[in-house]
Amino acid sequence: MALRDSFAGIIGYWENLTERERRLLQLLGGVVALLLILAPVWVLTTSISDLESDNASLTEALRSIQRARGQLAAQRAEQAAAEQRYARRPPALGSFLEAKAREQEGLSMSDVQREPEREEGRFRIHHTRARLQGVGLRPAIRMLASIKNSTYPISIERIHVDHMRAGDQYNFHIGVLSFERQGSQSPDAGVGGGGGDNEDRGGRAGPPDPE
Repeated sequence: MALRDSFAGIIGYWENLTERERRLLQLLGGVVALLLILAPVWVLTTSISDLESDNASLTEALRSIQRARGQLAAQRAEQAAAEQRYARRPPALGSFLEAKAREQEGLSMSDVQREPEREEGRFRIHHTRARLQGVGLRPAIRMLASIKNSTYPISIERIHVDHMRAGDQYNFHIGVLSFERQGSQSPDAGVGGGGGDNEDRGGRAGPPDPE
């Protein structure tokens, strides 16, 4: 009975409206119906877009983690190699340089000079300067590469080259550092059967990481 009265009231209200008011109500009803249809579609589309964005962010994060793993593995390998290198006691630099020069035909060290040793962090740093006079460029470069690639904790600190004469004759002035951990014994007395050293195990502070 109440429902019938409600419908009767609505019908009466509708019949009392003017034609213009009926058109406005029909337009409003159409808009409301359109919103009811489009709202679920919009919510679903937005959810899918947010999900795709989240998936893209997650994928990029996983890729970043994979790249970081590779970088960390490389850093660990580099640190392990450095630790293994530092585990060796460095040789006396004068004998070491003379031995490296003898490995190349026509090379010999001259004016080997020590510098006062210094300490930096956990390391005692030994420093030696030496010259090669009137030598060929290629054997000198090979000798420098051999020094740099040594398995000892040794670093080339300085290289100065003069080309005063015509032809393949160069003068090299080099500075070399060795890194000795604090608390370890003194550097080895020689290298590969090399002779005595006219320097007294010198050095100066430098980066605790040989080249």
